[in-house]
Amino acid sequence: MTRNYDLVVILDPEITAEEQEKLLSKIKKFITDTEGKVSEVKEWGKKQLAYLISKKETGLFVELNVSLPSESAPFLRQKLQTEEKILRYLLVVEERMPSQKPRHPKEA
Repeated sequence: MTRNYDLVVILDPEITAEEQEKLLSKIKKFITDTEGKVSEVKEWGKKQLAYLISKKETGLFVELNVSLPSESAPFLRQKLQTEEKILRYLLVVEERMPSQKPRHPKEA
């Protein structure tokens, strides 16, 4: 079953723009290798972290909207954990809200 996911990665702030592009290409390849698709990539830029992660005060935030088979999510998590330049990541299922019905129907 294919699901939609939001993937947010925090990259090492000391990497160059070229290294960042290579790393994002590698992440996209992980996703496509598992029969997934990347629909959107949003670069949030360098942000201050709430606490130190690997002795870093800032990180480069990138959000990817992806769809991939649910059985491939553990594989993707394993690949993300092995990358040195990824400080943290968050992979969550994108829940679709059912259309909300009004509590009290309008009277004619």
